[in-house]
Amino acid sequence: MLRRYVVRAENQRFAVADVPRLPQTGIRGAAIIASAVLAIVVDQTSSAIASAGLPYLSGIVDASPDEASWILTVFNTAYYAMILMSPWMMARIGRKRLMLGALLGFAGVSAVLAGVSDYHAFVALRFVQGAFLGCIYVPAALLFFTSLPTRFLRYAPPIFVLLSLSAATFGTVIGASVAERFGGSTIFVPGAIATLATALAIVLTVRAKDAPQRALVFDRIGLALSLAAFGALQFLANEGERRNWFDDPTVLFAAIVLAIALPAFVIYESTFTRFPHVDFRMFATYRNLAIGGIISVTIGFVGYAVTLYIGYVQSILGATPAEAGAAVLVRVLTYAVGVPLAFALIMRKIVDLRIVVAVGAIGSALGLIAFSYAMTPTAEIGSFALVSLAFGVFFGMMNQPMGMLVIGSMPLDLLAAGVSVYKLSAPVGAMIGTAVMQTLLDHRSVAFRTAIAGHITLGNAPVESYVRAHRGSAAGLGGLVSAQAQTLAYADLTALLGLVVLLVIPVVAFAQVAPAQPPPPRTI
Repeated sequence: MLRRYVVRAENQRFAVADVPRLPQTGIRGAAIIASAVLAIVVDQTSSAIASAGLPYLSGIVDASPDEASWILTVFNTAYYAMILMSPWMMARIGRKRLMLGALLGFAGVSAVLAGVSDYHAFVALRFVQGAFLGCIYVPAALLFFTSLPTRFLRYAPPIFVLLSLSAATFGTVIGASVAERFGGSTIFVPGAIATLATALAIVLTVRAKDAPQRALVFDRIGLALSLAAFGALQFLANEGERRNWFDDPTVLFAAIVLAIALPAFVIYESTFTRFPHVDFRMFATYRNLAIGGIISVTIGFVGYAVTLYIGYVQSILGATPAEAGAAVLVRVLTYAVGVPLAFALIMRKIVDLRIVVAVGAIGSALGLIAFSYAMTPTAEIGSFALVSLAFGVFFGMMNQPMGMLVIGSMPLDLLAAGVSVYKLSAPVGAMIGTAVMQTLLDHRSVAFRTAIAGHITLGNAPVESYVRAHRGSAAGLGGLVSAQAQTLAYADLTALLGLVVLLVIPVVAFAQVAPAQPPPPRTI
């Protein structure tokens, strides 16, 4: 009976958006490029802004820790699912209409959220906000790539990667600073203003001749499975360790949903529907898409190092959220060095792309290990500036070739689908990294606390000196033990992530790189 429902791969009809190359010049061209860049920045910053301001948002809607998690979970669930859906949406309604609808929808919902204090209404609006935001990135990226003048097209991948790398860090700083200074509800205001400005620029400048494909069939089951899979994964990342994993029935339920929904989504899209919105065959056809996706997942996993660093400087060194964000922002300064450096080495054929990635990975690993050695309970935030700058250079070098691998290997008609996969791979790695590293952080903290507590006796000279200096304060001594244990745990996991980032080296070795052309023969 099952065989009658199986669709042969060659009979599947994928939505292929009409994306012509329309190079733009002059003031109008500059305005189009600026609007595309601003849309990409809004997308990259919005999630980080809300994450940084979550404690303030929880207070506004009077949410418990269990309830507060849903403020992020529902947003990211809709956001990730719609990123995969956005190439289909481009084909169905057109690139310009999709961008304008998503930008205006996001701005409108953001403005409403700034004045909502009811928890349930807030969570529902966050889901809608995430769905609108998920429809912005892919058409904005396509607008950027197809509007650049031909002579500048070669510079598109490094600019694109630099924007993607930097914007999320700026989002952390913006979210923390705005919420800290003006209150949690105001964190949605910058995004609303930016999206309205972007929408206005697109209305005035973009003259896209879209060809909407009205006959495309909506993939309802596929979208539902996608929402279930991303929702379960996000819930596990946010709540797994906090609820002590499978001791909590909701975590067990989420794990079961993920175990069923994820493979069902892949199988359904590949086999059981004639009108899928995701073409998983691309991974077999375009090797570099699979290679770039795997590396991006790894980089997303390693990105938890930022969370570790922010947690360390806030909980151990006593920094404010804004100060922590500013400390992370230092590395963005050197992204602007590492990304162009990698681009120049590759484009001038001085060094093979795979070597550049390997060098970037090794440098990033050494930077994270250096971070771990510098983490002490009494360190100064400024003492991390030098290693942050060095780390930024190598991390930028490692990331820059990803755009060239993925985007450079895809034909124009499939570029939207490739960009959606590339965009989604790092967040998937980040969710996995969050779940794993939070668990390890708690376990390592407990282990170190137990080990240190065994040495806290008056026979230990430093302990005796501390007790005398603080007049025998047990609370103070306990705080010292906790701070030391937490610091050692942060350091251990930062070093571990330094080792994980080295995994990109054997993966990139399988990438297809065009051989260097031999120099022309010399004439006499």
